Amino acid sequence: MSTAIDLAGALHEAVLYSAPDELAERLVPRLLPSLDEGAPVVAVLDETTRAEVRRALGDAAERVEFPDPAVVHRVPPFTVASRWARLSRRVRTSTGRATVVGQHVEGLPGCDGNHWARLDLALNVAVVGLPITVLCPYRTDDPELARVEATHPRLVTATGMVSSGTYRPPTDALVEYPPPPPPELGPCTAELTFTADDLGDLRHLVAEVAARGATAPERIADLVLAVNEIGSNSIEHGPGQGRLRLWVTDEAVVAEVADRGRADLPFPGMVAPAAAGIRGRGLWLASELCDVMQVWSDGEGTVVRLRMDHEAS
Repeated sequence: MSTAIDLAGALHEAVLYSAPDELAERLVPRLLPSLDEGAPVVAVLDETTRAEVRRALGDAAERVEFPDPAVVHRVPPFTVASRWARLSRRVRTSTGRATVVGQHVEGLPGCDGNHWARLDLALNVAVVGLPITVLCPYRTDDPELARVEATHPRLVTATGMVSSGTYRPPTDALVEYPPPPPPELGPCTAELTFTADDLGDLRHLVAEVAARGATAPERIADLVLAVNEIGSNSIEHGPGQGRLRLWVTDEAVVAEVADRGRADLPFPGMVAPAAAGIRGRGLWLASELCDVMQVWSDGEGTVVRLRMDHEAS
């Protein structure tokens, strides 16, 4: 089966290059069709490469978004993948495709090797079936090139495009790139141990604590719904109870729901569940509603952390 079919029409390709001007020449022909269709084009590049791509695009560069890589990648890689996949919703024509260029940028704060591996694996899940092309520039002398070939269905080289002979399905490869545990947040602002009878109290507490910050009312409502979904999961699919903890920082409200159940979902909340499915819907909705969602095991059960920034990013 071809790699193009594997992602059901979406494309995720590693673009190998040796110099920024070479990369720019390779990228521009891939960006212009999306620009011609009025579809979104986002290029996350280091400063030198950004300048070369702008030069090669000419006036068309004004229609490309060039966000700061440090800002894009300050959130977990699963969140980055989900945000890029959502760009496909801005496609307005039947033949249009969103295009994202996500360069491997060295030295970004908090981005160890697992960040890039997990981002590439998550993209192979998040973009399936969507009208989107994701191009990931990697240098030809990158020490992680074997990993790049294993996490990208197709490779673009100086001689053309080839299918990766060592590509691995994302669920198979994920075990080699475990996420680092998220940082502890210190003493919480409020907490609640809850059962089914306490969901009303849970919603009230989230709304009350979130209102202490500068969070917009509509974002508070989204956070309340998201936490309610995760709390309901603890009751319906978990042990029947859970613990909610809340923090308010200068930037965001953070809610954490923990229970003693196991959530065996390698890419939680990454894609919408099937209409007939009963698992994963709450996680997907919470991921859609919040700015960041992280799911991990703390050795005793499952923890879901949701972050809602005071203002939309």
